[in-house]
Parts: sequence; structure tokens; C-alpha cells
Amino acid sequence: MPYGLGTLAMIGGGIIGSVGIIPMAIGFGTTGIVAGSIAAATQSSIGAVTAGSTFATMTSLGMTGVFSSLAGIGTAITGAGAAIAALVP
Repeated sequence: MPYGLGTLAMIGGGIIGSVGIIPMAIGFGTTGIVAGSIAAATQSSIGAVTAGSTFATMTSLGMTGVFSSLAGIGTAITGAGAAIAALVP
């Protein structure tokens, strides 16, 4: 196997974390759309956001903490992978 378990865990954790961090970085926050963000500009261009739309779903996922949870889980997995990689040659 070209990569050890620790390396694979770090890669997987990075991917999981990115799924949470990227939407947060563009403005889908836990208190709603962040003022001045890409998401705010998008919402402004959309006008009335339709319930069930992708934008509404992303807003809901941000406000329910899904993205921040994914970021935390990804960080934890990455850290565990780093520990494994340090202990297992």
C-alpha cells in the first residue's frame, strides 16, 4: 500500500473538513448569511429565495451547524491521522 493509514486519515479528514469549511468561507454561517460575503451577493442577485432551493438548503445547513460540525469532524480525523502517521512508520 503506497500510503499508510495515518496518511489516508489525514487526506480523508481534509476532504471532510473542506466540505464544511468552504460553504462557511463563502458566507453560509450559523447565524445566517454573512454580510458582505459571496453568499450575500448571491442572495442579493437572486431576490426572493424560494423554499427548497439550493440556496435555501445551503442556508439551512449553515444555520443548523452542519457545516461547522463537518469542519470540526474533519479537523479531528486529520489530527488523529497525523498522530497515527507519527506512531506507525
